[in-house]
Amino acid sequence: MNSSQSRRQFLQGSAAIFLTAAASHTKLNNAQSISSSSEENYWSIVRSQFAFDESAVPMNAANLCPSFRSVSEAVTALTYDIDRDCSFNNRAKFNALVEESRAAVANQLNVSRDEVALVRNTSEANNIINNGLALESGDEVILWDQNHPTNNIAWDVRASRYGLNIKKVATSADPVNAQELIDTFVSHFSNRTRVLSLTHVSNVSGIKLPIKELVEAAHSRNIYVHVDGAQVWGAMALDLRDSNVDSFSASAHKWFMGPKEVGLLYVKESNIDRIWPNIVAPGWGDEVDTALKGARKFESLGQRDDSALAGIGIAAHQHDLIGTERVEGRVVSLSQRLKEGITELGLELVTPMDPKLSYGVCITRAPTGQGGTITDLLYRDHGIAGAATGGIRLCPTIYNTQDHIDRAIAGLKKLMA
Repeated sequence: MNSSQSRRQFLQGSAAIFLTAAASHTKLNNAQSISSSSEENYWSIVRSQFAFDESAVPMNAANLCPSFRSVSEAVTALTYDIDRDCSFNNRAKFNALVEESRAAVANQLNVSRDEVALVRNTSEANNIINNGLALESGDEVILWDQNHPTNNIAWDVRASRYGLNIKKVATSADPVNAQELIDTFVSHFSNRTRVLSLTHVSNVSGIKLPIKELVEAAHSRNIYVHVDGAQVWGAMALDLRDSNVDSFSASAHKWFMGPKEVGLLYVKESNIDRIWPNIVAPGWGDEVDTALKGARKFESLGQRDDSALAGIGIAAHQHDLIGTERVEGRVVSLSQRLKEGITELGLELVTPMDPKLSYGVCITRAPTGQGGTITDLLYRDHGIAGAATGGIRLCPTIYNTQDHIDRAIAGLKKLMA
């Protein structure tokens, strides 16, 4: 087969991706002209890029988001393409598509593509760092007690096997400012501290940590800093080069609104060689195999869902069309509207009102033992899907409208006020 035939087959096999992306591009670009006269009209166009029905509005981005239509359509089309022809010859095009996904993600995070591994989810990424760092008995690891279990319990398991010393730091439930949070962690640093492993935004309180300042303080003591960014990737404009984290993890199925079972692990270039992979599959360590250059070694997992990996690039494209700063502004705007409405009802927020100390995760205190019942009724009677995590957890993002927020507030009024 000559090169022109190969090129033609590549375009035919990948047509679905480009067509669905182009359709979204047209809609979102056309909406740009509308947005100057009505911001909400623009966001209604964004909402139309998702398949959910108004009777079941998702407002739990901390757990699972619907994918952009273009993402789910591309993944479906590419899955069919593989089922139609699963030969090495046909699947060869996915090497380029995965690298396009990697480059798009790296560009948004202001890092090198060689520092980005596309793993399966945040849990796997956290465990790669947990298991891969060389630590000795007696070394100290500092954690936030509000970390996700895969950034806490997994460390407990390793500590029990290898004699590590784990410190879990509790912060104020109502912090006054970011400096208070910084001081709390720094006060626990010692000469034995080797790792500081944190969650950027807590899924159980909604508190946002001042990551850049904590990294600076930790690095001054030669402490490695890993950040679980599951609650910020896709919701916040991130610059990992500027924050100077040593490693960062996240999942595409949350705020990034991408394909399921694909995650992100960023490892700063200077740290890649010091971290061992969890899994070694065929091709790892083969000097001829340039596909495993840099952080790619953490993707050595055997057969993957090539369609989902390609879908990461489509999701990144949608974020670029909207603009990551604009996404961030919208998430903050919706969460503040929600928190203000909740406090006006006389209900108690677990999450700080100050956007400098919180982000998209919004939690209302629930009567003891009633969180699950209230959440179920909010969904059944008001069509708002939240969660009973730390209270009544509602996490709006860009597919939510102001009407959705107001509906959630009205539902809480009937159920709790």
